[in-house]
Amino acid sequence: MNPPIILAIETSGKIASLALLEAQPADCQLLQQVALAADQRTAQALVPAMHQLLKSHNMDASQLGAIAVVTGPGSFTGLRIGVTAAKTLAYASETTLAGVNTLDTLAAQAPAQAARVWGVVDAQRGDLFAACYTTDMRQTLGESDPTQLLAAERWLEQLQPGDVVIGPAAARYAVRLPEGAEMAPEADCTPHAATVGQLGWQIINRQGGVDPFALVPHYHRLSAAEEKALAAKR
Repeated sequence: MNPPIILAIETSGKIASLALLEAQPADCQLLQQVALAADQRTAQALVPAMHQLLKSHNMDASQLGAIAVVTGPGSFTGLRIGVTAAKTLAYASETTLAGVNTLDTLAAQAPAQAARVWGVVDAQRGDLFAACYTTDMRQTLGESDPTQLLAAERWLEQLQPGDVVIGPAAARYAVRLPEGAEMAPEADCTPHAATVGQLGWQIINRQGGVDPFALVPHYHRLSAAEEKALAAKR
């Protein structure tokens, strides 16, 4: 029997990607990862891009062993498009599906020697989506959701010497990190579909897949319009 092939979808931010991985007993081997241009991160363009990636490996969706998709936090529009595409394809092809947290993805990309890692994503309006990971937590990514919505100033107060900060929102705070805290390499600060695929496969092996009808984006906050409407009712 051929090893299972995993399709991974990452659409949480400005730089999105797709990946195909081959599941191995100990890990996953990356077959290909492709970046998506801004005009490909739409509902009309994402699905054809997924099928083109499969076609380039002489495959179709019926041959997939699993689909993994990032579920948030991140861009509301990007998450909705990615999750909808993954759910639709998983249902149509009867493929096992897994949702992966954006911050877990970043934590998996952080330097292995880091004792404490902060994954951070811009939440707009002066806030951050943030999660702190110890070494032990990074061994069981996907078992819980550590995401917090924090004011940027409050997050900075929690940083300690030795902390590693990783994520699309990290660079703007580089000069304000306390002494001894450091940034992860810039190339790792964007969540990659390849990492989503690896984590998704681990989650499936530990917990099983999720019903496509049950998977939803995890926005972790209301939109600006929703917050404004809620405030108006008070």
